[in-house]
Amino acid sequence: MKMDNDAADWGEYIPSGQAPGPGLRVLLLASDVPLLACMAAIEDINTGRAGSIALAGVATDAVTDPSARISAGKRLWQHYTPEQCRLSYERTRSFCVQGGIAFFSGSVHAPPFQNWMQASKPDIIISAFYGQLIPEEVLRAPRLGAYNVHPSDTQHGIRGPRPFLDTIEAGLKQANGHHGKVVVNELDAGFDEGRVVGETPGLPFHDRDGVLPANPLHIGFKFCLYAYPVLVKTLLLALMEKGRTFPPFQAPYSGRVQSDLEQYRYSDHIGFSTAPELIRRMRSCLQNNDL
Repeated sequence: MKMDNDAADWGEYIPSGQAPGPGLRVLLLASDVPLLACMAAIEDINTGRAGSIALAGVATDAVTDPSARISAGKRLWQHYTPEQCRLSYERTRSFCVQGGIAFFSGSVHAPPFQNWMQASKPDIIISAFYGQLIPEEVLRAPRLGAYNVHPSDTQHGIRGPRPFLDTIEAGLKQANGHHGKVVVNELDAGFDEGRVVGETPGLPFHDRDGVLPANPLHIGFKFCLYAYPVLVKTLLLALMEKGRTFPPFQAPYSGRVQSDLEQYRYSDHIGFSTAPELIRRMRSCLQNNDL
């Protein structure tokens, strides 16, 4: 349904029609391929531990609505064509509707979102590629915390909507070229400024042929395939086992995943595959990583 509140005149809310299951309730504030990477991690956990994670819902950027706070041409969405924006939004929306997952794309500051939060009572919030700044009252609500997954080395000052370009411009390199991390930090009211609680090792920006793509989205798709699922799964397992007291962690790559990374070609990029195919590829990477 279209938002009908004066404070939320853009975006949609589609309820799930069913109550979340008995596991830890996770609310995802995420868009496009990073959202599917989070879903791959949740599906993988529930395959081995049935009912461990219950999805409270998905809030995403209303990228096709020009009146939305974050829409086409803003932040990372500037690297998508209008048609790619449409395909991304429709893929996310259809995936949620078909899966019975509550879907929201309006303002997080508006009453409809606040009401949804109170009704869904998430234990955990995970943000990944989400454009809106989250109000402090939302960040304080989940009993196990709110976390942001971000594809850059925030401990070297790389924050905000240009992680790959800023890493290159900052000259952060290893011996064989530009590398970046994916980190998970505690969400706060700033941009990517919370305490880092987990990270991956450095990932090369180039592919096996030495190609550094002109469009940073292709680097992002590569990170979503190899790094996001392992980091989100490691975070959720740590929260399940130790609660908020878990120690900071590094999510490692197995030798098999390292080999896959060395063989990766940007010409084979996966960004606009179907949602089930993307999740299947991501879960395959998780299984290759022995997680």
